[in-house]
Amino acid sequence: MSAKVAVIGAGGLGSLVLGYLAGAGVGEIGVFDSGAVELSNLHRQLTYGTSDIGKLKTALVRQRLLEINGGIKVNAHEGLLTRENIKAAIERYDYIADCTDNFITRAAINRACLELKKTYVHGAVYQFEGQLAVFEPHSGPCLGCLAPGAENQENQACAEAGVMGPAAGAVASMQALEILKLILGLETLKGKFAMLDFRLSDFNVIELKKRPDCPACGSKAQLETRFAGAISLAMITPEELKTRLDSGTPPRLLDLRYAWEHDLVHIPGDAWTDFEELIKTGAGFGPEEELVLYCKGQSKSAAACRALRKKGFRKVFVLKGGIDAWAEKADKRMLRY
Repeated sequence: MSAKVAVIGAGGLGSLVLGYLAGAGVGEIGVFDSGAVELSNLHRQLTYGTSDIGKLKTALVRQRLLEINGGIKVNAHEGLLTRENIKAAIERYDYIADCTDNFITRAAINRACLELKKTYVHGAVYQFEGQLAVFEPHSGPCLGCLAPGAENQENQACAEAGVMGPAAGAVASMQALEILKLILGLETLKGKFAMLDFRLSDFNVIELKKRPDCPACGSKAQLETRFAGAISLAMITPEELKTRLDSGTPPRLLDLRYAWEHDLVHIPGDAWTDFEELIKTGAGFGPEEELVLYCKGQSKSAAACRALRKKGFRKVFVLKGGIDAWAEKADKRMLRY
């Protein structure tokens, strides 16, 4: 096939989707991810093994795909995709597979595909549940039409909330099928939303409609505050944070992971803070304090950042990539889990 497909996320969903696309002979595949293989994710990331722990997923999966099919082209793109860089990154590809696990990146994908007039397949998994949809934002309903306020509800990424490995495998298989059907011109889930309950073996598909008031594609789509807030966060890189922590005026660094995770490993100089208390009351911090929030990735800290901004906090930053990125770029001796 001469088609070009970008797969954003090379974890539980993306690594499996990529394998199916390579096996099917998709001509050019773009692999987008940030970070290394971790032991706690291997139960659902079957492309990798224990010998791969600590190695970058993008490089590993590129090698695996070429072993599956040496006649295809595989482009490995390491680094976080943001609202600012995503359009240039995916513009060359015909179709996009959203295999991410946080609303910040999902919202950025949705807007980029809207502006580039590209069709993308959205997949998500949470514990025993899965979601699947094919969005063509420029002509039909988009992610914002489905869940205009979802960014206020999502606080945990897969690694924090837990995912059953076979559930990820089932959703990934269906997601790969939808991409291949798009390439072949067959009927897809375009304009529909599939809800999968693997605990009860229940499978429902509903019709989606374009919302006139959609914050992303509706008549008032000037990037409404509630939707823009999901993709316009003040980020600080691990390198920048290290410099600030070593300076004479370091910011307050707050660890929003579970207490047991903080006890296991944490960034020196931080303070463990209860996530729920922080978003509800501010946990005793003042709106003029400079705060840097971090979690394992960045989904949980991003949700907290949005909540604090609504309370009037103006100097709140999110550690880009969380403690995983810190261990990779600022403290390579740090324990990975």
